[in-house]
Amino acid sequence: PKSGGTPISTPPGFFSPQLPPVCDEIQLAILSGTKVLGTATLHLSQISSAGAELEEGTPGFLPCFGPSFLPFYGPRPDPARTTSTDIGVAYRGRVLLELSTHMGTPDGRQRDTIAPEDIAQVQRHLPRHRFGLCGVFYSATMVPAGPQLLRFELSLGNYGDRGDATCKPAPSVTPHGCPLFDGNRYHYLPWYGDKPVAAVTSSWEDAGHRWDALNLLRAICRRLVSTRG
Repeated sequence: PKSGGTPISTPPGFFSPQLPPVCDEIQLAILSGTKVLGTATLHLSQISSAGAELEEGTPGFLPCFGPSFLPFYGPRPDPARTTSTDIGVAYRGRVLLELSTHMGTPDGRQRDTIAPEDIAQVQRHLPRHRFGLCGVFYSATMVPAGPQLLRFELSLGNYGDRGDATCKPAPSVTPHGCPLFDGNRYHYLPWYGDKPVAAVTSSWEDAGHRWDALNLLRAICRRLVSTRG
């Protein structure tokens, strides 16, 4: 994984699932030897449809996904914590993934590698767009008790992650604060009238053409449902 949303190049893979499936998800993992760096999950119920079971009903479709970027997340130790058992979740990278399903017997194709020059050529032509995220924290209640200082972090991918040295520093974390007892059962951070603000600026490829098409299809579906009703 690289900063700026550089996709991870992976060769195409082929496997023979049994239909109907005995599970509802496909789990993908990024490995370094035997160590799992990050995982992502595709739910079959979200990328396929059995169709209407009534006569003249809506036909279904086999599992399909993408081509689209799929983010991967994995655990990382939090240096702000005092115990090794406390872990956080970090952005590990993303994979440009396309999943298609074909009926029949496997054609015997094997996994092939993607040439580095092909990856570099595609990345040069990816249109990029800047995104910003700003958050205002109004309160932090029912936090765990203890002498350690607490803070909140805002991130977009690996942008804003203080544990990731590949991105420029950003005001993405709140000031450290020690929880105070509320006099009843819980603890809170004493922000009072000074509400902390965190902001992150990031740069990713412009996938607006995919979003526009999806939003248009959803708007058409909503319009047809409301017209039918």
